[in-house]
Amino acid sequence: MEMSRQHGIGERSRLSRAAMLLIMVAHAGAAAAQAAPARFDVNEYVVRGNTVLDAVEIETSIEPFLGPDRSVDDVQAARAALEKRYQDRGYQSVVVELPEQRVTGGVVVLQVVETRVGRLRVVGAEHYSPAMVRDAVPSLAEGGVPDFNAAQQQLTSLNTTPNRQVVPMVRPGSLPQTVDVELKVEDHNPLGGSVSLNNDHSVDTHALRASATLSHDNLWQRGHQASVTFFGAPQALSEARVWSFSYLAPFRNSPFSVQATGYTSDSNVATVGGTSVLGNGYAVGLQGNYALPQTGDWTGSVGLGFDFKDLKEKVSLGGSSSDVPIHYVPMTLSFNGYRFSERSQSALALSAVMGTGIGSGAQDFGAKRYRASPDFMYLKADGSHTQTLGSGAQLYARGAAQVSSGPLVSSEQFAAGGATSVRGYYSAEATSDNGVLGSLEVRSPSYADWLWAGVDEWRVYGFLDAATLRLKDPLPEQRRSYTLLGVGFGTSFRMYRAVTGKLDFGWPLRDAQRTEAGSLTVNFNVRANF
Repeated sequence: MEMSRQHGIGERSRLSRAAMLLIMVAHAGAAAAQAAPARFDVNEYVVRGNTVLDAVEIETSIEPFLGPDRSVDDVQAARAALEKRYQDRGYQSVVVELPEQRVTGGVVVLQVVETRVGRLRVVGAEHYSPAMVRDAVPSLAEGGVPDFNAAQQQLTSLNTTPNRQVVPMVRPGSLPQTVDVELKVEDHNPLGGSVSLNNDHSVDTHALRASATLSHDNLWQRGHQASVTFFGAPQALSEARVWSFSYLAPFRNSPFSVQATGYTSDSNVATVGGTSVLGNGYAVGLQGNYALPQTGDWTGSVGLGFDFKDLKEKVSLGGSSSDVPIHYVPMTLSFNGYRFSERSQSALALSAVMGTGIGSGAQDFGAKRYRASPDFMYLKADGSHTQTLGSGAQLYARGAAQVSSGPLVSSEQFAAGGATSVRGYYSAEATSDNGVLGSLEVRSPSYADWLWAGVDEWRVYGFLDAATLRLKDPLPEQRRSYTLLGVGFGTSFRMYRAVTGKLDFGWPLRDAQRTEAGSLTVNFNVRANF
């Protein structure tokens, strides 16, 4: 954020900095004063007009310029050092002047001139309350000294809402020693949604998967966000039917927020590692989040959450079957970070998931999975990076991993395979307690200019996906480890700023549970936002 210094104090500042500092030195004669710069003792700097820095910050800035045998240059350096401290702290509208004075007793006066916000206006807001936008940037409040460092953090937080962008404009104020700030808002209707269709399906199920989401990003004019999603298999809803919801409530003018989530699922066919799982379940969760201060291009948050999971399943293995209901309350510590720059973007997610011992006991966990424990723990990591080259081509890399303390029940395992994992395989064709996944893509420049005006982006790419998974304490009929490896090419597009799509052709290079090496798999995904 930049601001002009050409406000009411501009001329005064230039005149003050050019003013003569009159020094009276008792033991120096007039002839000696003309022959060499005057030297004098500086025992104290008296700083007047400050209301924003504490005494320690001021003393730290000017202390190096105290002492005997000083010159006017030393005093000017003290003034500049103090002004730099204001600048570094975000008070870019503050100047420090050296008024014309006589130095007696080694005391030098520095005058701080704090330019304040005269008027703060919010313009352009149609779907979001102007008062809410204004109150979300308290560092630019009327009558206060603007803290542009804090304001940048607050504006970044405001702009995390996809339907709203706020840009500040700073101008000289109509009154002396003031600036006027205008927050220009470009917003859209916070009520929106999306629909999608793909064929990323698991073993022994129909191919198609569809989802629909309805969301609102500004409930109660407080920035609360809510969404509800339906996901299912349109050719046979009995195979997959999931409802999920999310509600995010940020605290006003605070980095804290609370998020509630939940889902209910009903699946009649899902084959995992040779085991057929029939059943349903639900989960609800509550998580507290803290938005971390922005560091360079990085923004992020940490969270602490608890989930209640109630899973009712019938597991069939070989010719036998058993009902295995289980309920438990895991705790999750998480970190999410994002980095955006002109030519790259990165994302990193880290989490630690621990069983609290609340709910089903060791016997129930052991019945659901051999040697599983309600006191389980595992660590997860997921990161990605996109780099745009000078030609417009892109390099994309993604990695994910999970490490567990012991055998896990199926709902906590690491899965690989499918259109968003290792292409060329069925969705979640391999699951395990520990696993590592990696993906590399080389993307062409956008060829949108070759097509009609409604196409925003069109690229082609080649990819290499790989994963290795290992099951702890497998039963004799279970496979201990899997390695999935897939290569291929694809294309992606975005049009009318609302429709996106992908088409992938993947060849598996290793056999898996049901996939044979060398067999072609074609995945598509089309999504429309409204």
